Amino acid sequence: LLKVEKYSMALSNFISRSDTPITVGLQGEWGTGKTSLMSLLLEDFETKNIACSWVNTWEYSMFRGANETTPGVLRGMLEKLKESCDKQGTWTIKDESQAKFKTAAKFLGGIANQVVANYTGANFKEAADGLKSEHKNSAEIAEIKALISDLINDLIRDSKDIEKVVFFVDDLDRIPPGDAVEVLEALKNIFDISNCVFILAIDYDVVVKGLESKFGPKTEENEREFRSFFDMIIQMPFSMPTGTYDIENFLVEKLITLGIEITEKEKELYAKAVKHTIGYNPRSLKRYLNSFSLINHLKEIDLDEDEQNGDDFMLFAVLGIQISYPKVFRLLTQNPNFLK
Repeated sequence: LLKVEKYSMALSNFISRSDTPITVGLQGEWGTGKTSLMSLLLEDFETKNIACSWVNTWEYSMFRGANETTPGVLRGMLEKLKESCDKQGTWTIKDESQAKFKTAAKFLGGIANQVVANYTGANFKEAADGLKSEHKNSAEIAEIKALISDLINDLIRDSKDIEKVVFFVDDLDRIPPGDAVEVLEALKNIFDISNCVFILAIDYDVVVKGLESKFGPKTEENEREFRSFFDMIIQMPFSMPTGTYDIENFLVEKLITLGIEITEKEKELYAKAVKHTIGYNPRSLKRYLNSFSLINHLKEIDLDEDEQNGDDFMLFAVLGIQISYPKVFRLLTQNPNFLK
């Protein structure tokens, strides 16, 4: 309804043809449609020679300590890849490669966060079991990275249907900023391997707070350091195109489902009410319409059959004032005959 297909098609074509490894950052504030755009990409990739893995980072953050989030996300990326390929019938990993998968998942699930944070004194003995190393007790990022790279290459080589692997990492801005930064560093250090693409849903202004422990509070003087961190992680930034969303089309379709037919002239009025209250954030607009729908249901119950329904647009506009300008709305409720 918002007419974003052209953006998903362009991104899909770019990712399908891009060199690897590459990280694409879908950047935008809460509710701007990052997950919806990723879902469109996933749907398209499933028709192509691309294997996909989707992790919601907040699922690995809930009810867990900060030091458990990163290894949980990294292990989940591998497990979701296997799950997705199993569903598509393209998981061809067997025998020796299967052992690589189990070893990598065990390592990532155990102490990957210690490695990424460069903690000293980490015990790698158990994590290194099964790794082909002369010094199992000193397994390093390079070794586990090579193992995962072999695993991805085996999957592509053994399957006639897979040419590339895309990892979707959603909701990075819903977990504690410090955890989000650690996940980003882990992706850069461990999963930066050939044949892999990473698509991150991220709100720069939220995640950047996790860098304050490194660089201090963000100022005009040190902003370049904050930006440099993201430039190092993300090679292809994509800002959510909220300014080009077809809000009028979205509004008309949603209002019709509420039983409200509007004219061409009214369409412009409704769009203006949205623009000057909640703006063009799709999730905020859905909340607005949900509230409008509830008020209409209440109105149906309260009104007598002989009573007129009143002005739908006026009700819609006053609701926008209530949501976005509560102080003004309180003044209106004190003198509700505001038309006069």
